[in-house]
Amino acid sequence: MFSRVAFLILKLLVVLFPIGAGLFLTNLGVVKLNEATIVLFRQLSNPYGFLVFSSIQLQRVEWTFIIGDQFLDIKNDTASLLICFDFDLINASSGEQVIGFQLPGFGEFSAEPGVAELGFRIEGYNEQGKVSVEVTDEKAVLVEEVEICIVYAKFVALSNAFYYEGRVFFTWKGFTARDGYSTYSIIFPVAKSKETVHQAVYDYFPKAYAYYGDDLSLDIKIHLPEDCELRRVYPLPSGEAMPGVGGRRLYWHQLEVEKAGAPHPNSELITVNFELRSESELRNRLFFDSGLYMGLGVSLVFGGIHEALRIATESKRKRTE
Repeated sequence: MFSRVAFLILKLLVVLFPIGAGLFLTNLGVVKLNEATIVLFRQLSNPYGFLVFSSIQLQRVEWTFIIGDQFLDIKNDTASLLICFDFDLINASSGEQVIGFQLPGFGEFSAEPGVAELGFRIEGYNEQGKVSVEVTDEKAVLVEEVEICIVYAKFVALSNAFYYEGRVFFTWKGFTARDGYSTYSIIFPVAKSKETVHQAVYDYFPKAYAYYGDDLSLDIKIHLPEDCELRRVYPLPSGEAMPGVGGRRLYWHQLEVEKAGAPHPNSELITVNFELRSESELRNRLFFDSGLYMGLGVSLVFGGIHEALRIATESKRKRTE
């Protein structure tokens, strides 16, 4: 009696084990296939480009952006952003003044390497040379509904200084789009019309002067991931530094952005599209694993079904004999 029960259990295992293992492997293959094909795309549709504003009219406005020099995490849409700027006042002016900018995405003050304090550092120049400038207030205000940041510094202008320069360091988010499983784009819009000045600028400073398009002189440097392969760059950069110390980077010197007239877009989009080789290799591996698991799983399921049919046929034959 015991041997008969053991024999029945063994026959059940011969049928159920390959079917169970096959279903498990098939499901695992489907999971791998979904990982390789279902992509959470990340798109950017921000109409508000970068621009500068001030409380007093400026004669010359020059800004330099260095993106990803200290850190760059494309998959998490995060990078370091160093902004350097200098400007001339048309007329000497003393007292508290404002210099600020509208930044696409989300930026928060961060500590620049080797510098303890956060925020703006501004210096002025007069006939005697460089003089320190007091920053009385500084803020980075997020406007979440349109994904921009209004950043400004209030500083005490010097009566005998016409030329000023400064810098500020950020942790920056909201500047990348995901176009596919392994392809991404760094997108930086630059304002080219008055319509792209967000109302938040005037809410804080009703009489602000805004600078955009060809009123701005822009230098932009973008550091790229080490394992990336460039697909498309627009507009064409002024130059490129190949891999080496500091990694590969693109730069635009004195980017020309003409002011827009209807019906042209409000912002010029600087776009760098590339593929991450590590992500491409991962996707290929997921496809391979998916095919392997599903192939083994389906074979085991059919093997188990075939064994069940064979056992049922033998049992029926024995009963008819």
